[in-house]
Amino acid sequence: MKKILLLLFITIFFTPLSLTFAQYQSPIDGVTISNSPEKPGPGDTVTISVESYLIDLNSASIIWRVDGKDKSNGIGLKSVKIVAPAAGKKTTVSVIIGANNGKEVRKSIVIKSGSVELVWETKTYSPPFFKGKNPFVYENFIRVIAVPHLSIDGVNEVNPKNLVYKWKRGGKYIDGVSTYGTQSIDIQADEIPKPLDISVEVYTRDQNESAIASMRLEPIEPAVLFYEISPLYGILFNKALSNTLNLSDSEVTLLAAPFGFNYNPKNSKLSYVWSINNSEQPDLLKKQSITLRSKGDVEGSSTISIDVRSENDILERAITNLVVNFKKKVVENEEITF
Repeated sequence: MKKILLLLFITIFFTPLSLTFAQYQSPIDGVTISNSPEKPGPGDTVTISVESYLIDLNSASIIWRVDGKDKSNGIGLKSVKIVAPAAGKKTTVSVIIGANNGKEVRKSIVIKSGSVELVWETKTYSPPFFKGKNPFVYENFIRVIAVPHLSIDGVNEVNPKNLVYKWKRGGKYIDGVSTYGTQSIDIQADEIPKPLDISVEVYTRDQNESAIASMRLEPIEPAVLFYEISPLYGILFNKALSNTLNLSDSEVTLLAAPFGFNYNPKNSKLSYVWSINNSEQPDLLKKQSITLRSKGDVEGSSTISIDVRSENDILERAITNLVVNFKKKVVENEEITF
């Protein structure tokens, strides 16, 4: 009975230890070869390096070969640079190490390449005819799209729908989107104003072809611009008003147009706080436009301010000012004010 218990104790105690050693794999010759970057793009410069804890590589004779042809050689030449091949192609890099004791070690590594581009867009509003891309603003909703360029035969690219995507945000995997065929993701920026780091790893189902990409987006404040509303032509989106407006008619109607807000014109969640000469106009709250008229036989100027705020996203706020100048008009030696 004691022998049986002793046998069970030895089995239970030593089995995990032996499994641990079995899982650790180290090269018998003590030489490892690696490449940096690990997943290069076509045309990238790749550094191939060797390391050893058994051989003094600094005094060893080292020969490098690329696809069977000598590339370079020398004493202590522990690395070599090559250009990554086109997508779907392969380059084999070999190294021959001759130690002082006469021992020779050969290693090789296969370099493949692929690339993926990241394209982003914000789900925000900008006025019609706005030229350019909407900026990335605090707390914006954005869509990130991966455009992979992977090839198996070196001629045709793999259909993006047939690839696996692993998405990360701030270095952590995004739950629910790191799956087969998820070429795009929709996310909202943090409430804390900080850069947004997004990365993706794309690979074929057999993992023979892969590529990685990352990007950092720096958020900015939203903006609001003034546009004139013409009785004849409507909103003059072709020219934003800045700093000063010289009133040429008896009245003018101004539109405050938000840029970069999480805003839908059909379901506005923005408040518009208008001020004239630093005096708030509560009657104009929620109104996106204001009409100004000159008063009496006077000339001068007024400062028009607008403070646009999001009701849902506290970081989305923009303020702008416009000075409106009005003056008397003289026609046939008579003074006419408007």
